[in-house]
Amino acid sequence: MAILVPLLIIIAIILGVGFYFDPKRRGPGRLPPIYGSIPIWGSMVEFSKDTLGTVKRAHEKLGDCFTLHLAGFNMTFLVGIEAQTAFFKASDEELSQREAYRFTTPVFGEGVVFDSPTGVMYEQMKFIKSGLVIAQLRKHVNVIEAETRVFLDGLGKSGEIDMLNEMNRLTILTASASLLGDEIRHNPDVAAKFADYYHDLEGGLNPIAFLFPNFPMEKHRIRDRARIAISELFMDIIKKRRAMPESERKDRDDMIQVLMDSEYKEGGAPDDKNITGLLIALLFAGQHTSGITSSWTGFFLLQNPKWMQACIQEQKEIVEQDGRAINFDTLRKSVKLEACVREALRMYPPLIMLMRKVKKAFEYKGMTVPEGDFVCVAPAYSMRLPEIYSNPNTFDPSRFERGEDKDLPYAYIAFGGGRHGCPGENFGITQIKTVWTVLLREYELEMGDQGFPRPDYESMVVGPAHPCKIKFRKRDVPLC
Repeated sequence: MAILVPLLIIIAIILGVGFYFDPKRRGPGRLPPIYGSIPIWGSMVEFSKDTLGTVKRAHEKLGDCFTLHLAGFNMTFLVGIEAQTAFFKASDEELSQREAYRFTTPVFGEGVVFDSPTGVMYEQMKFIKSGLVIAQLRKHVNVIEAETRVFLDGLGKSGEIDMLNEMNRLTILTASASLLGDEIRHNPDVAAKFADYYHDLEGGLNPIAFLFPNFPMEKHRIRDRARIAISELFMDIIKKRRAMPESERKDRDDMIQVLMDSEYKEGGAPDDKNITGLLIALLFAGQHTSGITSSWTGFFLLQNPKWMQACIQEQKEIVEQDGRAINFDTLRKSVKLEACVREALRMYPPLIMLMRKVKKAFEYKGMTVPEGDFVCVAPAYSMRLPEIYSNPNTFDPSRFERGEDKDLPYAYIAFGGGRHGCPGENFGITQIKTVWTVLLREYELEMGDQGFPRPDYESMVVGPAHPCKIKFRKRDVPLC
């Protein structure tokens, strides 16, 4: 590791020098203004220490379109409704999501999602969406509830837990049980191994990986070993499925079978390696969002007793009307709980930046963003702009009852927007609401001694910084 920092500095110098001698940077046309750029490093130091603060200062100084030079990489930010609309409405020929997220290839695999041609990527996303329809969600709720109860029972009747660690563990267990079928759901040893492999795999998505996804470092070696292990696990399941009689396979309706039965428009089905990659991509997209958002939801409810009591009262009314069963229909009645979840996402979205790579020079307000640069919107900053949301720094779920999230186009971008909106939004919200329905009904919760945690902006996917503990006690009799 001693050689890592000097080597990165050398690479950054080479890239940085290239930036200043890049012909398209010296050519005609009005470019977005550059914020605080210094030779070689540009805004890299400030940005790495205070990402959203840097975006805020640049926005206040330069307006809704500006560029940060980050050690050879140029990132142009579009801030506010008008700018974000331009971002989300741009065509793939102008702004490519696929090119921006190619650093995920070592995790998801070759030929999958961002490593596939644009048309194939859209078809693959359509395959995933077909396994997340309402009919499937109805079946998932019972599985998620059962896994949640087993998990919580394993924590004991009372104690103190690291909220983020446990919610991440619970999320991957509930997601794998509901989406990956009986081979994992009914085999605790396999499920435990899968959770461990997954933890190692997610360590491969780190800030260095964004710039250099195959850089020789220990986290990447661990990632690659985990990727092989998960692939072998999935490939074994797929192989056994293919050997089943067709009548037996038809009874399987999990995501593995959905992908096995999918076909491309031009003929042919995803091969086993592609199916494995798509399953990993699906779980990655949901696990980070759901685990982190479950944690933030809990901390906000504990910090705001008014809303905690409102959610508990809502559960009491649902039980009085429909009984204690938790199902898709009762979850839809938990409107206050859902508003709290969505408000937690507004205030602390796990992905603080959404990126595209410029494939064809992109025009905005007479400015030209050159080909090869990156264009970004920052949900964590934009969703706190006072021109979009009233009292934006206040936790106020009632804003969703007032429709503030729909008053302006692309006001709420916690799940992205436009043609690249997250296909797992409904599953993620359903998953979080199921977990919190059990917690609200059956547990007493208290903030840990650290108080409300700060966000960890040093991570690529932003959750509560450690320590982020809560205290819990299972009620002798369920509250409702």
